[in-house]
Amino acid sequence: MTPAIPCNLCGPTSCEEISNRDREGNTLHTVICTACGLVWTDPRPSNEQNRKFYAEQYRLQYKSTYVPKRKHVYRETLRAMARYQAIAELVQPGMKLLDVGSGAGFFPYVARQQGIEAQGIEPNQGFAEYAGETFDVPTTNAFFQDVDIPEESFDLITLNHVLEHVEDPCVTLGQLGKWLKSDGYLVVEVPNIEATYHAPHNRFHVGHFYNFNPVNLERLGAKAGLAVHASKLVTGEDHIHITFQKQALGVSRSEDDALQGNYQRVSEILRRHTTFRHYASVVPYARFLSKQTQYRAERRAVRGDASPREIADALIAAHLDMPARLVA
Repeated sequence: MTPAIPCNLCGPTSCEEISNRDREGNTLHTVICTACGLVWTDPRPSNEQNRKFYAEQYRLQYKSTYVPKRKHVYRETLRAMARYQAIAELVQPGMKLLDVGSGAGFFPYVARQQGIEAQGIEPNQGFAEYAGETFDVPTTNAFFQDVDIPEESFDLITLNHVLEHVEDPCVTLGQLGKWLKSDGYLVVEVPNIEATYHAPHNRFHVGHFYNFNPVNLERLGAKAGLAVHASKLVTGEDHIHITFQKQALGVSRSEDDALQGNYQRVSEILRRHTTFRHYASVVPYARFLSKQTQYRAERRAVRGDASPREIADALIAAHLDMPARLVA
């Protein structure tokens, strides 16, 4: 079939529909490129509808609030510290960092506590204001496409579970690359379409326009003028974690060859990850027990009348030397 939206990596190409429902059971058509294995929603809402959704509804849908609850302060600070551990080897004194899609500011706050000049961009007004008022994190309330930032402004840009939400991942990577200094890094983390951590019926979400695997995400970075500095998977969920650096634009023939067979690989993994196989494995039960342990720890941690900033500061002081969560 011919998609309504061209493949973001290959351009005009053929595709196959692999799903017609989202995780809530609502109609959502998802296709896979038969050339490179990139997966995307096709068709999807207009850019104007998408912007309204992310500015006004997305945080409510995910967190049921525009202001993080105390348990979310605990949870997101731990996640922010894990993110910092993942980039610690890149950090240099006095470097400038931009977190795109910075939410309530937890990650920039952790980075600022370590002496990094960190700031954020966040389209949701409630979360952007919370970051500034609660954590004193400089946060621009806007979509990054609308922000006028001079080229080569930052040493490090982070894009954590954001790229799957944008209408044009290649343009996004190219734009952020322009904001990097010549020796800067762009750190991207996204869900992995190959992961079997979640049940098959939870695979696709209305807010996730694109689904990547490591091969086509690395090639997408190359198309945008970025070289792979490091590529890893996050322990447990198998999220893709790639650190890019600038390079000359264009994809070499060897890089094109790496895509050969990727469509077949992704299709086979999706086909084999059935509901029966998922629930016949230990994965969902281990995940359930892990979540219950996490929730109990959160409830204990947020008892009392400590402010959100005090909760975050206590965690940073106690746990910033936690082991890194990434595996090769």
